[in-house]
Amino acid sequence: KLPSVTATADKGPFCRKVDMWMDFGKLGWSAWIVHPKQYNAYRCDGSCPIPVDETYTPTNHAYMQSLVKLYHPHKVPCLSCVPTRLAPLSMLYYENGKMIMRHHDNMVVEECGCH
Repeated sequence: KLPSVTATADKGPFCRKVDMWMDFGKLGWSAWIVHPKQYNAYRCDGSCPIPVDETYTPTNHAYMQSLVKLYHPHKVPCLSCVPTRLAPLSMLYYENGKMIMRHHDNMVVEECGCH
């Protein structure tokens, strides 16, 4: 059994990185993926404070949108909690009958922020 979703930072209900375990066997890919059999891809979860602050690595656009949201709540949507930094994952798998090791970019969430 895989671990349940747990927060990795103490930000309460606000934007944070949480577990999201990928199991290639459960996806039906175990015949061709040799390693890893499973990995924690993480995901972003939670709401973004209004106004947003630098803790959530907002873009300038996101910061401005959060100010509009503060003063005119019905004019713009809330900011979204999304990955702001991703890491690669090294994988060993079969491709065209040959075993290949490849580094796949943007497979693991390292940081979440409000955009």
